[in-house]
Amino acid sequence: MQDVVLDACCVINLYAAGKVLSGEAARSKPARRNIIMPGSSSQAKKLAFDFKLHLPLKVKGESQYVLQPDEDDEKKLVKSDMDLDPLIKAGLLHECDLEGEEETDLFVQMAVKLDDGEAACFAIAKSRGWLLATDERPTERLAKQHGVSIITTPELVKHWADKTKASDEDVAQVLWNIQTYAHYFPRKSLSMHSWWMDLVKKAKTS
Repeated sequence: MQDVVLDACCVINLYAAGKVLSGEAARSKPARRNIIMPGSSSQAKKLAFDFKLHLPLKVKGESQYVLQPDEDDEKKLVKSDMDLDPLIKAGLLHECDLEGEEETDLFVQMAVKLDDGEAACFAIAKSRGWLLATDERPTERLAKQHGVSIITTPELVKHWADKTKASDEDVAQVLWNIQTYAHYFPRKSLSMHSWWMDLVKKAKTS
């Protein structure tokens, strides 16, 4: 199982997606009102990825909220606190931290160019040979310059969809959730941009 270290953008996107972190693809259309997170059941613990997802402590501190409909006005989105602890307890996310002089030195070097969470992810990925999950261009550029392999949110969602054999409707709803609750939109230069946008249209018209 390949190790992947997640930056804050990817953590927020996966959290906003709702069911992506669980091994279960929703078979009926979930209500758009709430983000449905996996619990501690045996089904929830069935991993949806062939990856072990790692959450650096600095990234956990930066992953503070997603958007949700206001209770008094569902047309209005308000900030809602994120609680990653149930995902950690369920074994779906694994906390990690900088270790040793090499990773600390790399972190200090990268923190001049990146946010602390992204710098920590870079240092850990570079030192341990892990995949770096990010959607941030500066992090992507530095990763490519230093031989660090990256994976993006669209690629993570596609992996989930393929492994769980999710229907197009399920995937469309997940993508709609990410766009609406995390305000993430894949840039046009990404190879999976068309795949993403075509499926989102299905969520809008369903």
